[in-house]
Amino acid sequence: MPLVYHQLVPANAGLPGYAVAKELAKQTVATYAPTRGVGVGIGGGSCCAALAVTNAFWGAGIQVAGFVGLGLNQPIGGAPLPFGVVCGNSQLAGGGLAMGPNGPIGGHAERAALTIANGANLYDLGGNNAVLFVELDTCNGCHTWLNGGGGGVANPFNGIINGFGAWTLHIWWRWPYPGGGGVAAMNAFHGLNPQTEFNQINANW
Repeated sequence: MPLVYHQLVPANAGLPGYAVAKELAKQTVATYAPTRGVGVGIGGGSCCAALAVTNAFWGAGIQVAGFVGLGLNQPIGGAPLPFGVVCGNSQLAGGGLAMGPNGPIGGHAERAALTIANGANLYDLGGNNAVLFVELDTCNGCHTWLNGGGGGVANPFNGIINGFGAWTLHIWWRWPYPGGGGVAAMNAFHGLNPQTEFNQINANW
């Protein structure tokens, strides 16, 4: 399964999965902003990711028109999205609070999303193009893991990545990592109120 990396910036708006990646970014805000910094293990330094899937178990994602929630992880807005959303968070993963089929998931947001999804069908943009969003660009260990290599916890998508050559996974990232000031930029973003985060994603990502 070919892996293609794109930075989530307006200059890349014409590339496959851009609009879906922006929506996935908003889904991570809607999912994790209500619990960030309240003592459940998700702080400003916790990277977030989301995978678009087509699977009845996950249902459809919510079109987030504004951060008006009914409770934790229940944003409301427009019509449901045509794809389900599986979110991952580095702190939940690293703390062992999210479990995969082989035990605690790896402590990186993109690994968390893929491991939690474990077998869920990837959402097809057309032509077998799938989308994963992650706030920080993948580290060397995650590059290896995404390609079906090791790195601790087994990658449940090995069969897809190594076997389904027709599929392409478009990995959209917002900030560079490990260098380039990406962590500081992510921390600053996480310090904003959720509606401002949505506005920034809509206008500048």
